[in-house]
Amino acid sequence: MKNITTVILAAGKSSRFKNNTSKIFQDLGGLSIIEHVYQLAKKISKNRIVFVCNEENIGELKKKFIGCSFVIQKNQKGTADAILSAKKYLLHTNALVLFGDVPLITYASIKKLINNFSKNKLRGSMIAFRTDKPFGYGRVKTQGNFVTSIVEELNASFKEKKINLCNSGVMLCSSKLLFTHIAKISNKNTKKEKYLPDIFHILHNIDKSFTYVLSGEDEMLGVNSIKDLIRIDKIYQNKIKDRMIKKGVIIVEPDTVRLSFDSIVKRGVTIEPFVSIKRGVTIEANVTIKSHSVIETCTIGKNSLIGPYARIRPNSKIGENVKIGNYVEVKNSIIGNNCSISHLSYIGDSSFGKNINVGAGTITCNYDGKKKQKTIVEDGVFIGSNSSLIAPIKIGKNSTIGAGSVITDNIPPNSIALERSKLKILKKNRKK
Repeated sequence: MKNITTVILAAGKSSRFKNNTSKIFQDLGGLSIIEHVYQLAKKISKNRIVFVCNEENIGELKKKFIGCSFVIQKNQKGTADAILSAKKYLLHTNALVLFGDVPLITYASIKKLINNFSKNKLRGSMIAFRTDKPFGYGRVKTQGNFVTSIVEELNASFKEKKINLCNSGVMLCSSKLLFTHIAKISNKNTKKEKYLPDIFHILHNIDKSFTYVLSGEDEMLGVNSIKDLIRIDKIYQNKIKDRMIKKGVIIVEPDTVRLSFDSIVKRGVTIEPFVSIKRGVTIEANVTIKSHSVIETCTIGKNSLIGPYARIRPNSKIGENVKIGNYVEVKNSIIGNNCSISHLSYIGDSSFGKNINVGAGTITCNYDGKKKQKTIVEDGVFIGSNSSLIAPIKIGKNSTIGAGSVITDNIPPNSIALERSKLKILKKNRKK
């Protein structure tokens, strides 16, 4: 179905989310909460997406979502008022309503909603879910597959509170039907707000009842508090990890491991406890990531071993059969096949060839106080422990750097370089 414009309601003040950053910009697996909602909307509507926002967040939203439309809901008068503020963007279309703080809803659920909407003569369709703990949710009252009304927790009778079919707030409706009747929604309630779900009862009374489809409760969870964010984050992480485990990835103690929305981890990989894999990471087959390692924006080749306590920073490429050992940090560097950097080293802004051994405590000194300089190490080089390579520098093929050396000049191929001051032993004057 092509003629769908998605409106994302994101005008809330995050008053219950006690943090300096708005809830919609909190990180969830490498993307902000609002970006998760946008990615789903984009699959349905491409760039026909409208954000209803407030004055505080419109600037950040415009930076993130170029090509979309934005309106400010000046006064917080309820969800019906929010939709009315976006009216000019929703005319002559079908309006899909999503929420900026509900990030787990899936494309499959929205497709189910669209199919139901199409089959039922474009009456309007909404997503409902069942739960054993309906407290706080609006209850969905039905006749057959038709929605007669939504009763909010505050107004529900004892009998109505036992209903376990609940309103997600997600709905799809033709703009003509919606805007013909939305003005009938009253604000005669404790908060003096106009609630969009009241449209269901209004349309039921004129024989234009909404239909509904069912989805899982987890998909419909919203972020109102930090506790909500923690709960949703755990659900999202489990979803990513379950998918990887099914594809042949071994994750030891999954509850301690963190992954990102775009993590690519191939079959045969083992991830040990307390590993954090941030966005932009590809790990090829049969790699082992040992415990307490942090990896971001990089690729790791087949059969390599990373960690424990290793850190691979952005824009790094680790080759095949490479060992990056404990307390080794690699940043903005290429490490070729069959290299070993086993202990306590820092490799930054470097290009390493193949078959290189780096001794413990070796560092590249890549910053000269003004800009980052490049270190190039060619194939077959052996670097002794506790060496410092002062960039810009090039170490030629099959060369050896003696332990404890500070190398400030280029080293030609097939050379031995040793820079070490002569040992002096001085006798102490003994006190008599």
